[in-house]
Amino acid sequence: MSSGSLSEEKSWKLSDLNYSVPEHAGRFGYTIGGIVVVGFALLILTGIIMVFFYVPSVDDARSSVLKLSSAPLGLWVRSFHRWTAEAVTFLVILHLSRVIFTGSYRGSRKLNWIFGVVLLFVTVGFFFTGTVLKWDQEGFEAYEHVVETTKVIPVIGALTASFLEGILAVMRILATHVLVLPVLLGVLLLPHLALMKLNGLSPLPGSSSSRTSTFFAHMKKVLWFSMIIYGAVAFLAAQFPSVLFPGPYTGVELTKPPWLFLVLYALEDWIGLYALLTAPLIMLVGLLVIPYVDRSQSMNSTTRKVIVWGYISVAAVMMFLIIYVGFSPPVTHLSMG
Repeated sequence: MSSGSLSEEKSWKLSDLNYSVPEHAGRFGYTIGGIVVVGFALLILTGIIMVFFYVPSVDDARSSVLKLSSAPLGLWVRSFHRWTAEAVTFLVILHLSRVIFTGSYRGSRKLNWIFGVVLLFVTVGFFFTGTVLKWDQEGFEAYEHVVETTKVIPVIGALTASFLEGILAVMRILATHVLVLPVLLGVLLLPHLALMKLNGLSPLPGSSSSRTSTFFAHMKKVLWFSMIIYGAVAFLAAQFPSVLFPGPYTGVELTKPPWLFLVLYALEDWIGLYALLTAPLIMLVGLLVIPYVDRSQSMNSTTRKVIVWGYISVAAVMMFLIIYVGFSPPVTHLSMG
């Protein structure tokens, strides 16, 4: 190959990533996705630290968490991990809400919406398994609910429940939390980000501005908002350490789940264990079909109004149930032997 042809080859430069984005990319609502990615990075970092101290057995899991909490900065690391998980979960829900309110799931963005919905459920899976891994009374009761719920699934329920039970229960939950779910996160997040780049940032409803910014400027805003949010999380972790309940004690229900699962807790009061299967399934299907129901490109279409107000109504009911159950005393759901 001649030197002339070599000089004509294009080399990759960091500046190639500094492509143009709409000016509204710097608004908070359009930076939430990036803030979530930063949060996941912090969760991975603190999770790696904690796993070195964790003993994944039914006899020693809680005591190892207690031992970590007594180490220098150990309680803060665990509390920061928990508070960050709370923040990331809330931000994912907020991100999904922004997409719904701006109609950013239509057209070529339909596939990315599907990736995003599945990522929401993966995030909830992280939150749930992390709660169980404490293996205190709260975590143990959450684990028991999963075991009992799987038993009502036809055909594979009993087999799944037997797999979850036994002396390897905590080990398998840990494997799900640190191996299975992270793999799913990576497999789903990479195409989610790639499709965002290919489709471009969704337009700002009601704005006809053609002014642009740069991706680097967008990332500066992401990092700035992340510093504020996770700085506040670090402060909360220091002021309000993560609780480790006594236990676990079998045959009793003494706690309520974290806020994310209080709606399911309320539905279980009325319907029973079947609510823990049907409610998430209904929510998943309902979210997935939104782009197929709303095909209009107009922000003022009747369909858009039904979807937006329907979403607001469901969110209001869920918030009411969270508040109501939060102030109610714990009740027994499972058949305790």
